[in-house]
Amino acid sequence: MFTILLDHKLLTGLISFFLLASVLCQVICGMIYHNMISESDNMPDTENKLLKECKQKYASYFKVNGKMVNTDVFVDKFLQNISFAKIHLSGIIHISGQLMMLSILVTGISIFLSLAVGHTLFQIIPYYLVSILGLYLYFSISGIVDAQEKRRILKTNLTDYLENHYAPRLETEKENAMEEGIKKREKYAKEYFKEELRRKEQMEEKREEELQPAMNYQAELEDLLEEFFA
Repeated sequence: MFTILLDHKLLTGLISFFLLASVLCQVICGMIYHNMISESDNMPDTENKLLKECKQKYASYFKVNGKMVNTDVFVDKFLQNISFAKIHLSGIIHISGQLMMLSILVTGISIFLSLAVGHTLFQIIPYYLVSILGLYLYFSISGIVDAQEKRRILKTNLTDYLENHYAPRLETEKENAMEEGIKKREKYAKEYFKEELRRKEQMEEKREEELQPAMNYQAELEDLLEEFFA
């Protein structure tokens, strides 16, 4: 009965390809979200490239704005920009559905061609079975992966960490940097004042050295005058 699948090898190959590609898209999205959720439990020491990028962007925005106004919006935008092979994960999920529909479409074409060449309904049952099993597999994987739920969990974890742990730490670092800057400016001002005082003392000493011959000459002149009038 299943030999009919070999009558149209190209169409059967396309059905299999679209079906497997659809399932693979779901699995890829699920694995990426699952890995990020696992790593989000250890955000301070995470080695996940995407999560490290999230922290760096958050820190940059925090430094530019002085504070993060809306962490929820930031996390939403970050999750929307997550991609695989330069395709956003939300796009991959939509592609998965389109591939599944293509698989059903090609199956329908195969059934039409089989009927056109004289096959009976009993003979084309394998195509119906392929369609039913394909849909069952697709929705089963979709339910197991549950990309939307994983995205929601990841958003919750990231928002909680950024708002309640990372932002206070950045605020503390900012305050420490300001205090350190003030101390450096005070130290620089003291050093500058000491340097100016030292320069003035040197100038006074130099002026006294320059005036010393004149003062000596004046003293000698006064002595001569005293001797003359004496």
